Amino acid sequence: MDPSPKQLELLASIWESQAQDDGPLVDYSDPCFTIPLAVVTHPVEPETLAEHFLSQWGWAQWVRIYAKPPQAVLAASRLAADQGRPKAVSWIAPGTGQPLSSPGGDPGVAMLRCDWASNAEEVRLNAEEARRQGMLLVVDESTTGVRLARGGACAAYDLEPDLVLWAPSLPGGRTLGLLAGKGTPPPEPPQSARPGPAAREAAAVLMDLARRDDLPARMETLGRNLLMGLTYFGRQAHLGDEVSLEGPLSLPRLKGRRLWAFMALAAEERLRLAPLVLLDASLDQEDAEELVWPRLARACARLRVLPEGEMAPLGWRDAGPSTYRAVGEILKHIQE
Repeated sequence: MDPSPKQLELLASIWESQAQDDGPLVDYSDPCFTIPLAVVTHPVEPETLAEHFLSQWGWAQWVRIYAKPPQAVLAASRLAADQGRPKAVSWIAPGTGQPLSSPGGDPGVAMLRCDWASNAEEVRLNAEEARRQGMLLVVDESTTGVRLARGGACAAYDLEPDLVLWAPSLPGGRTLGLLAGKGTPPPEPPQSARPGPAAREAAAVLMDLARRDDLPARMETLGRNLLMGLTYFGRQAHLGDEVSLEGPLSLPRLKGRRLWAFMALAAEERLRLAPLVLLDASLDQEDAEELVWPRLARACARLRVLPEGEMAPLGWRDAGPSTYRAVGEILKHIQE
């Protein structure tokens, strides 16, 4: 994880310069994928979406595609009822402390989200508990599906669910809910419950891109880049538990006692972050170093001299003359 000599030289230069970057916004908080056009070499027919999905989740035997994600969840609930289980759905998110329960009565469907999970053991314990309670196990791959690993959380954590749900954020606000599984499938949805061609094509392009370009590997490279920059600049600014990065590098999470102030400062530097970092696959490593590292450096430096309790979202300069530091003063303050 240590920087190469070339990267170390660049990091040191950026820290010494502290130049403000007015380049394009980098948004690591948007769940909607920016499709990197350089790797889309041919059009994808919407009809191939199911084929691409089955090739990624090789254990699945069938696919059903709905216009809205809730329709796919309802189909899973009906499958549970057909099998003699309760219809209520319990959403389980390892890493968030959510209990394995449902306000609508005894649950028959366990919808397992793994984007906030801290480790594989935590995920498997939740999956085993759902099985022990006799629930239909569904892994929600809406976030993890093309980010965490090829084959999503199922592959990353060695899960064998009954079903998977994939409801990605698509460009233009388009929606789609894909349900896949093994065994007896639900009926084909009526025409009124099927997504339009634009939504199917956008999802098919994304799935084809994930299959051919290995998006999780691209995400891991960007996550390593983010960790490298945050670690280096955090040390230079003498930050301790104020902010750090954890979790899988392809879908990392920010934490720290001054996390929200740091994210506000980073946003002022044109780097949008969220606690769950949604890396932008349109960037490559060199682009990320050029665009992300200078903004991380300034955010870390500014966090160091921003007094505890200041309203960072109001803006650095709005914090008042008693706390404002010019770039040179920031460096001097830290070096002292």
